[in-house]
Amino acid sequence: MAPEITNCCGFSLKHGTIIIGIIQSVIAFMFLILTAAYAEHPHELVNMSDPSVVPDLSILRWLLIVISVASAIHCVFSIFLIFGAETNRPLLLVPWLVFYPIAVIVYIILILIAIIHHVDSDRILFIIGHLIAGAIV
Repeated sequence: MAPEITNCCGFSLKHGTIIIGIIQSVIAFMFLILTAAYAEHPHELVNMSDPSVVPDLSILRWLLIVISVASAIHCVFSIFLIFGAETNRPLLLVPWLVFYPIAVIVYIILILIAIIHHVDSDRILFIIGHLIAGAIV
């Protein structure tokens, strides 16, 4: 039989869940505002001091729009988490419990792709080895 969890972050399970929902919704809302503002003017994110680097602003704009939409969904699901914990309705917890692990996995995969893309071929195995060793430990 699985052990029953009675507390979260030093609080009761209900209050810990509400605190996590509040923190997650505030962070998601901040990301939503920032990425939506920069999606309107993506050139403000790019330092144009080096003329050899000319970014494709349309790709940056679409990336910021995707992050804005994901942040909005995350904010709504975090609010569902708060209301589900407050009203003892576990069905409202399910969207957050499904979305959050998927978002973390996608984030880790994209970070690995970015690391591999920006590192020369001599160091790829070194970095991947350390990431795997860190994940195992």
